[in-house]
Amino acid sequence: MSRWIRVSTSIFDHDLFSDETFTEREAWLWLISKAAWKETRHRIGGAMVDVSIGSLFVTLRELQETWKWGSDYRVRTFLKLLQSEEMISVDANSGKTLVTICNYDRYQNPERAENAAKTHTERKENALKTPVHQDTSNTSSLRSDVCPEPENSAPASSSPSVIDLPATQGQTVSITEADVAEWRDAFPAVDVPQQLRAMRQWLLANERNRKTVRGMRKFVVSWLSRDQDRGGARQHNGHQSQAPPGRPGRPPSPAMQRHERIKQNIRREIYGDDDADPSSPTIDLAARDYFAH
Repeated sequence: MSRWIRVSTSIFDHDLFSDETFTEREAWLWLISKAAWKETRHRIGGAMVDVSIGSLFVTLRELQETWKWGSDYRVRTFLKLLQSEEMISVDANSGKTLVTICNYDRYQNPERAENAAKTHTERKENALKTPVHQDTSNTSSLRSDVCPEPENSAPASSSPSVIDLPATQGQTVSITEADVAEWRDAFPAVDVPQQLRAMRQWLLANERNRKTVRGMRKFVVSWLSRDQDRGGARQHNGHQSQAPPGRPGRPPSPAMQRHERIKQNIRREIYGDDDADPSSPTIDLAARDYFAH
């Protein structure tokens, strides 16, 4: 026999639990609590869209932040699991993700809650009114007999993840193929996948310098922008001459250029240089050349 309890949806906003990471059970209950309990409308961009009972519009980022999960990859994986178990259906074709709770009306209908309070005799009498051919053996509110087949549902995200970047507080930021494509257009000289791998290794090795989830994209764009300014992949492949020492993205100072010339001349004097140009001017090394400029 199923037993019911009533819990206010405000439990998810209670200060006592505000810092806790959601379990998958709590994430499932949150979806149910946020689903529309009556016909309503939701604004997407410049249009108003109808929302049926048991449905809600969400974004992966919203779910990740609300559930306090490390990456939207975990969110997508969980939504796909709910789809495979026929607990939800997902439609991502309207600009935001529409999640529909299967059997919502059947199990969240107020009339059913009222029926739960009836006597055993009354429930038995109601059961006798059920047609013989109707199967009532499966009373689980988790699986659905009304939602579409999982393969007919739209995926939770049309752009799969390609790499996760470590963030602060043990979190990660998932970078998708769509992100990579956008950055390739913005930074054509940069080997974006290679630089993302380099970023991941740098963040793994420099835990104290990791960025927050909100600040990660700014970090990535700044990194790619600097690599673009230095010549990007063309420089790494040796198609451009390496710039003299100096701060990344800035030309070396005259003092640094002079020091570089002095080092090259000393190297030629000591080791010889068959490829040296005999007509090149000789630099007279004075004591002041070794002082800091």
